[in-house]
Amino acid sequence: MRRALVAVAAVLLSVGAGRADAELDRTWSGGRVYYAEGDRVASGTIDETAPRLAGELAGRKLPTIVYMHGCSGIDGLSETTAAIYVRAGFLVVAPDSFARMLKPASCELSGHVSGLHRGVLAWRQAEAENAIRRARRLAFVDARNVFLVGLSEGAIAAATARGERVNARVVEGWTCHAGWPEYVGIRAPAGEPVLAFSSEDDPWFQQDWTRGDCGAFMKRGSGSKSIVFRAPDPLHDQHFVFWRADVQAIALAFLRAHLR
Repeated sequence: MRRALVAVAAVLLSVGAGRADAELDRTWSGGRVYYAEGDRVASGTIDETAPRLAGELAGRKLPTIVYMHGCSGIDGLSETTAAIYVRAGFLVVAPDSFARMLKPASCELSGHVSGLHRGVLAWRQAEAENAIRRARRLAFVDARNVFLVGLSEGAIAAATARGERVNARVVEGWTCHAGWPEYVGIRAPAGEPVLAFSSEDDPWFQQDWTRGDCGAFMKRGSGSKSIVFRAPDPLHDQHFVFWRADVQAIALAFLRAHLR
């Protein structure tokens, strides 16, 4: 009887793992790839676009950014950010967490309410790590030059994912402080630089347990840097700061400094 119960449990675990893998696959295949097409930025789902790009970019390998969207999914902010990186010479792949068949809400944008689904971070970390692995296999991706970038909830994943190495990480709209321990800090391996942008009066992070910045967790000598916008800088109360040209210039210089 005991052996039978163990066997049943193993089958259930296997089915559960299979479903989890299928959900993770959807975030990749249903995600988006952004690339230069002449003088414009084009995009499409990874599943449909990657085979065509492999032919069009035959012989070319581009430095690539794995971009992790915020809690609202791939939206206008994601598109704006991706376009800036593409115009700077990068390819951008963005896994889509909302491609999952089951995706509980993890925030409410109107009230700046987050933390509605505690388990979402493990999902987002897995999505980031899966995307890094799979991006490296694409024929047109320079596997030596892959970066991880995230905004807000995606920035938490970018700061804490640790299953795959990248050249460097950019964390935007996150303080690295939280009430839940799995959200706290930076998990990048030693020697992997992190650039973090945060705003002192960001309306998303006004609780006592979210105040601070990622600099408290950065390793000396890693090339990491935390930039905090404070009043009277107009960005002092902004969540998305990448729209400003000087912020873009800092991020691009940081990434280019870590190209191989």
